[in-house]
Amino acid sequence: MTTVRCYLPLSGEQLAVLRAERRLDGPFRATAVTPEVRAAEPTADEDEHEYAAAQTAAGWLLGSGAPVLLAAVDVQERDVRLDSGPWVEVGQVDLPRVAALHLGDDVITGDPSRLPDEDEGIELSWFDTTELDHVLELTERLARTDTTGPAPTRPEEN
Repeated sequence: MTTVRCYLPLSGEQLAVLRAERRLDGPFRATAVTPEVRAAEPTADEDEHEYAAAQTAAGWLLGSGAPVLLAAVDVQERDVRLDSGPWVEVGQVDLPRVAALHLGDDVITGDPSRLPDEDEGIELSWFDTTELDHVLELTERLARTDTTGPAPTRPEEN
């Protein structure tokens, strides 16, 4: 079985549902290392391509005013539909398929002003899914203090 690592932008509410139900029903728009990502950086290695895909998803969250919260999900290749650029569409996401959670400095510190401008790289902290309760605490703390705007909606075509 071949899998594709996808970077799924999430809201705190979606993360709570993922913990409670151990799955999220899609479809979802996420980013991945697509042929277009590889073509844009032909000399980059796989790690650099993964970084670019994660940064695109994080940048979309930053641009939407939502907290930067991503799930790195390993989806079976047959369940990934190419969209445009680095964007793909995936269906149901099961908790056991979540490889990691990535949080921006806004979520880690509880301070939305800690994020860089959209043209800078976004520092992403890595959390294992065994730390899901802690990540939820961080997102809930940010939600109590955040006045930057609503939770993210489905990313639209670029």
